[in-house]
Order: sequence, then C-alpha cells, then structure tokens
Amino acid sequence: MLHKGTIMTNKLLARLNNFEEYILAVLLPFMCLVIFVSTFFRFTNLMVIPWAEELARYCMIWILFFGISAAAKRGEHFCVTVLVRALPNVCQKVLTVVRMLLMAGFTVFVGWFCIFILRHQMMMGQITPSLRWPMWTMYSAVLIGCALMLIRYTVHGIQELRADSEQQQ
Repeated sequence: MLHKGTIMTNKLLARLNNFEEYILAVLLPFMCLVIFVSTFFRFTNLMVIPWAEELARYCMIWILFFGISAAAKRGEHFCVTVLVRALPNVCQKVLTVVRMLLMAGFTVFVGWFCIFILRHQMMMGQITPSLRWPMWTMYSAVLIGCALMLIRYTVHGIQELRADSEQQQ
C-alpha cells in the first residue's frame, strides 16, 4: 500500500512531467500571433507595433531553453549511437555515465556563468529597449533552461541505465 505522501508526490510529478510542453504550447502560438498581428497591421498601414518583434524574440529565447529541456527529457539531443551500440554492455553503461557527467558539467558551467550575468544585469538595472522590462528576466531563461535540462538529463540517464540493467537480466 502506498503512503499518502507518495501518492501526492506521484501526482505532482505526473503534472510537472509535461511542464515544458505546456509552456511551449502557450509560447509558440502566442509568438506566432504577435508576429502575425504586427505584420498585418504594418502591411495594411493600420499601425505599427514597435514592441512586437522584441516580444517575439524573447518568446523565441524562452521557447529555445524550454525546448532543450523537453528534448533532454526524451534523450532527443544529437548523439551518435552506432559506436556505442557496437560496444559491450559494460562499456555502454560507462559511456552513458560519462555522457551524463559531461552534460551535467556543461549545464552547471553555463548556469553558473549565467548567474554572474544575471547578478550584473540586476545591479545595473538594464531594461529591454521597447518593452522596458528588466533584462534579467529575459536572460533568466538560460538559467531555468539549464536547470531543467540538468534535471531531465539526469532522470533520462538513470532511466536508461535501469533499462539496460533490466535487459541484461
């Protein structure tokens, strides 16, 4: 019998499991709508929306960094598996762990560097040109995307190692 806390945790994880996809499902159509409306208004000479391209650019940045996390969840980032599959199972596991460590090191490095950039932008009070939003809110997409990618790659790597262990048995 499952503990009540375990059931609640499983429900929360099930909802959070598709978090990136939910964000992407909102941001992508929103970005397309903003660009469409801006282009239509400009083409018909009704008016010019000066902040539309900037908003679309920042939506694209957020889409990119949520997208890398969504791809990491499925292990869909570029990798060459032909060589790995030709190796013995022990070597495959070792390479999986090495790949996980390299990805973790990369995301931690980028995230750590991003923290310094965000702190500098907060101290300087830099704002976006048209929208007049704090610039650090736009750059925080890098940190959030790297953190999510680290979590997703770790979970995917563990699942991959478990699947390999189950196949051997």
